[in-house]
Amino acid sequence: MIRRTVTAGLATAALAATSLLLAGPAHAAGTAECSITDILPQRAVIGIEGERVQFGVRTTCDDQDIKFSVRGQLIGTSAHSFRFAACNYAMVQGPTNFDCTHGGSGVINPNGGTYYGYDFIPGNDLAGPNLISASAFVDANHNDKDDDDTHLDGLSETITLLRKTQFGSTFNASPEPVRKGKRLKVSATLSTADWNDGTWGTVDARVKVQFRASGQKTFRTVKTVTATAGQLRTQVTATRSGYWRAYYPGSDTIAASYSGSDFVKVR
Repeated sequence: MIRRTVTAGLATAALAATSLLLAGPAHAAGTAECSITDILPQRAVIGIEGERVQFGVRTTCDDQDIKFSVRGQLIGTSAHSFRFAACNYAMVQGPTNFDCTHGGSGVINPNGGTYYGYDFIPGNDLAGPNLISASAFVDANHNDKDDDDTHLDGLSETITLLRKTQFGSTFNASPEPVRKGKRLKVSATLSTADWNDGTWGTVDARVKVQFRASGQKTFRTVKTVTATAGQLRTQVTATRSGYWRAYYPGSDTIAASYSGSDFVKVR
C-alpha cells in the first residue's frame, strides 16, 4: 500500500515562471512508500496571450517508475467545462521532480471567449488563487497504465494567477539637464493585461517614484502617487544627478513591474 501524505495550504510565495522545476530533498523511498508533497509553480504571471508554464511536483519518491499529472480546476459552463491548465501523465525526469512540458501542453490561457471549441468565460475573474491538483501512479511496465492500482493519493494546492503589467518605454523625467532644487516632471503609463478581451488596458494604481543617485547601488522611493487609469503624472525635486524610475508593487490579482530608468544630470 502507498503511505498517504497530504499537505495543504495556500501557495502564494513568489517564484519565477521560467524556473519552476525545483529540486526537492531526495529520499531513498521506493514505489511502495512515497508521496506527493508539493505542486509547482505557486504563481504564474500571464499577459494577453496564453503562456507556457513548466509544471512540476516535489515528492518523497526515488523511483523512475512513477508518473504524474497536474491539472487546474474545471471552469466554464456546466455543459462545456475546461481546465485552465493541464499536464497529462509524464515520466519522472529526476528522483523528485517532473517536467510537464514533456507530457502535456502546460499552457495557461485565461483570456475570455471560446477556446479550442469549449465555452471559456472567466477572463479577469480567474486572477488570484486557483485550485490545482496532482496525482501519480506506478508504471513499472512503462505502458502508461496504473500497475496493480499502486497509486499515490492526490494532492491539492493553489496557484496564484496574476495579470501582467508593463510600463514599456513610457517613463520620462524632464527637463534634462536640470538645475539643483528645481522641479522634475515625471510621467509614465502603466498597462495591465485585460483577460476579458485579450488587450492591454489601464487601471487605477498606486505607483512609487524611485531614485538612485549616481554612484549608489539601490533605488529608494521618493514618493507614492495614484496613477489614474494607469497615467502617472507628478513632480519631484532634483537634488542630485542620478536615475529615476517607476515601480508598481502589484496586488493580489495584478503582477508587479518596474519601468526603465531615466538618467537626469543635475547642475
